[in-house]
Amino acid sequence: MTAARSFISTALWFIAAGIIFSMPGLAYLAVIPMTVLAVGLLADPPEGISVERELVKTNLRVGEELRVSVRLKVGRGLGFVVIRDALPEEFALVDGSNVRAFFKGPRELVVEYEYIIKPAKRGRYRIGRSEVMGYHVFGLKPSRWGVFGEETYLSVLPRVSLPKRTRTPVTKSQIPIPVTSVSIRGVASTDFREIREYRAGDPVRFINWKASARKGEVLVNEFEKEGKKTVLFIIDATGSKVGSSVENPLEYSIQLVSSLAYYFTKRNYNVGLYVVGHGKLILPATGSKQLYILVKTLLELEEVEVEKEDFVRAVEGLKHVLIRYTPLVIYVSNLLPERLAEVMEGIRRLRPIYRDKRLPMLVFDVSTYSLLEREVSSLILLEKRALRHDLLRAGVYSILWDPTREDVTSVVTKTVRLIR
Repeated sequence: MTAARSFISTALWFIAAGIIFSMPGLAYLAVIPMTVLAVGLLADPPEGISVERELVKTNLRVGEELRVSVRLKVGRGLGFVVIRDALPEEFALVDGSNVRAFFKGPRELVVEYEYIIKPAKRGRYRIGRSEVMGYHVFGLKPSRWGVFGEETYLSVLPRVSLPKRTRTPVTKSQIPIPVTSVSIRGVASTDFREIREYRAGDPVRFINWKASARKGEVLVNEFEKEGKKTVLFIIDATGSKVGSSVENPLEYSIQLVSSLAYYFTKRNYNVGLYVVGHGKLILPATGSKQLYILVKTLLELEEVEVEKEDFVRAVEGLKHVLIRYTPLVIYVSNLLPERLAEVMEGIRRLRPIYRDKRLPMLVFDVSTYSLLEREVSSLILLEKRALRHDLLRAGVYSILWDPTREDVTSVVTKTVRLIR
């Protein structure tokens, strides 16, 4: 009750001054602070609060602006009201303010305001209920704090960048997708693939009666399917601890893979994904449902600090997928000199799976070292160029990508020119 003591002290000072200086008028001024004190004691801090928060959408992409509308209603009390929305640290405030202050007078207070935010990183986020603090007009009563409204959940998807429309010259592809990389879901062709065990739903006309009689079980002929080639992304999530939580090789890798996956699925390719470090596999398929599964997986992907898997183990674990689909393999990682032997061994184990002389594989070396000091980044750049040369000698085409100097659209455009 410090404020109350101040009003009483002021009134006593006026009375004492009026007596000492024989000035009754000065003593009468004591009525003012005592009247204010009486009115203040009768009034309560702002209460009867309600908050409504409205968002245009709850699904957005990295870098996309989102408008947030807030409606605050205070029914009773007299004083100041401060309202605050606690935003995730990955969100930047573009316009307006998420903290506002208003004065609540004798009448009901109803205010509406807006602010604009923008996410810098993909993921799932929560904006909690609005925090509201009500302050008594004269500070005579304790402030009142509470949370109001509803929680809001946001899904921030990786940014998708499409290639620029350019005329592609009719030349031999530098990274051809294998002819045998066809869909297992398309219409059966006349190209024989293998004899396998009968599965529920197999057409009777595909039963191989002679082989079934010899084996003593029902066997069917399986034929290649027409129309759809396959791309398998292998993304390295084992961590390189370079850059910030927003600008690092994994975040840029996710953005790149999302863009390329969108491009290939829209062109009816089968697209699969494997995450090194998590052991997460999404079998190749096509269509909007497959794209949703891919994006959802990338959305929830986190960096693995302790390496439990490397590229060689990933190739070994994926052999059944590679043999079945013979896809174009796109490996996305932050390549380091100490891991060259590991990548080379993985490439060596890939070769027996493919019949072509040129290995259908593309490596993206995602480098953010230009964010470091110039001398350090220059030295690392020389090392990475040497790695690229070593991969080329092994018959594997690689792209050294610095996202701080070349945007995703440019590198996606470059990629689709190479792959046909």
